[in-house]
Amino acid sequence: MIGLCKDDDDNKMFYFFPIIGGALLAYDTSSGTNFTSNSSQGFSFICFPEVPSSDIAGPLVFLLIVAIVSNVLLLLILFFEPRLHHPMYYFLAMLAMVDILLCTVTTPRVLLILWTEDKTITEAACFSQMFFITFWSAMESSIFLVMAYDRYVAICNPLHYPTIVTNKLVAKACVFTVVRNLVVALPPPLLASGLDYCASRQILHCFCENMSVEKLSCSDYTPSSIFGLVCFLLFGGTDVFLIVVSYILILRTVVIARSFSAACKAFRTCGSHLIVICIFYFTVASTIVSIRTIQELPHPVHVIFSILHHLLPPLLNPIVYGMLTKEIRHSVERMIGKIKIHP
Repeated sequence: MIGLCKDDDDNKMFYFFPIIGGALLAYDTSSGTNFTSNSSQGFSFICFPEVPSSDIAGPLVFLLIVAIVSNVLLLLILFFEPRLHHPMYYFLAMLAMVDILLCTVTTPRVLLILWTEDKTITEAACFSQMFFITFWSAMESSIFLVMAYDRYVAICNPLHYPTIVTNKLVAKACVFTVVRNLVVALPPPLLASGLDYCASRQILHCFCENMSVEKLSCSDYTPSSIFGLVCFLLFGGTDVFLIVVSYILILRTVVIARSFSAACKAFRTCGSHLIVICIFYFTVASTIVSIRTIQELPHPVHVIFSILHHLLPPLLNPIVYGMLTKEIRHSVERMIGKIKIHP
């Protein structure tokens, strides 16, 4: 995705482009210098002003590496193990790819700030990061919804599962999630880019979160805030509602069956999915509650909650699925068994 913005002061043109997951660079095409370091039209971050950088950077690096490595390993297992080439695991592969992008959309930039003390960012890079943050978070929620439907069909209509959940359905679900979340993620940065910003452009955050940027505006940002709230309630609320309905129907099917074996099968099929859903929405709820309702919390606590929302689900999802999904565990054991160590 290539973007273009114009500096009204000197009519210089700037191009920006996203590196994996939203680590963004911006360059002055007329001089070849980095726009981030010398432009007065950008923003600056205030992350952890009273906390030593080393106390935060070390744990963040560890969590980021574990999250990326565990999701890459999960993707490799799903790719190289023919027994896992089924729609259920295609959805899991989609989740792993989104997890990698979600944890890299903000954390590398936070680490750059902590290590180099370069707290500035261009408007183009800021609004692009805002888009990717919303897009990948919404993608994760949509994939959980699609996976919940997959679990519902597997438990409530197992005989028709092969004819309902097909590779064609997986392709349609992929297109649906991308298009749906583009509609959700594009308007907020577009609306924010149209606002007039005051002389003070210090973002009380480590990355360009919607509300943190809009609060710097001298103009009325009510339409943007209303749109963000409506989208969150409409799309996020719909995802949660449909996921809850699917599991109520699954529970109803298990209760009607009155079979211990059916209950065990349902737990094996849905247990890992329920756990990762709870982790994701718990981090989302914690971030929202800490920002909007618990105002007396110190500023670094709000920032840490936001960062953990982008790190904990990608970190824990592959671990949970690897531990609780029998087919994945057996695939790992077979792959390890094929490794021969020669003296």
